[in-house]
Amino acid sequence: MKLVATNLIANDHLLEGCQLLCLIGKAMDACKNMQNFSHFNEAMWLAKVSLKEEEYSEVMRYYVEQLVTSGARHNAVMLAVSLQMYDRAADILLSSKLVTIAAPLVEAVEEAGKWPSTPDALAIRDATFVQYAQYLVGLDNLPAALFYCEKGGEKGATLGAELKLCQS
Repeated sequence: MKLVATNLIANDHLLEGCQLLCLIGKAMDACKNMQNFSHFNEAMWLAKVSLKEEEYSEVMRYYVEQLVTSGARHNAVMLAVSLQMYDRAADILLSSKLVTIAAPLVEAVEEAGKWPSTPDALAIRDATFVQYAQYLVGLDNLPAALFYCEKGGEKGATLGAELKLCQS
């Protein structure tokens, strides 16, 4: 049956092939095929109603990346936040030069105790605070910059030390 569904999809009958995949319990395969053919809304709906949370999250993570690639970064950030992918949301904001939005997001999520503790997430957190401190230096707000340097890990500590030297 899966072979028949694959042939339907290959012969330009995407929806029929995906319906067949769903009938035989291969909804995740159907979602992947829909995504491959840029039917993201249909893939999201199917994922929401038929997949377990882990598989649903996988489909949605792919969609976040697709939104970033297509230039819809604001939508990608909103979707990432709704999926509790806070580190990815902050990373998208930083790469979009929106540190003034990324820093309060990271700070709020961290205060709520929801910031991931993976090395990559911690690196994004530190980079966010360091970039925000640099932004604040540009505004001549040294006390606030030093505050965020303290939150920015090793690079933040280095920047903070340099700022204190310049202040003296």
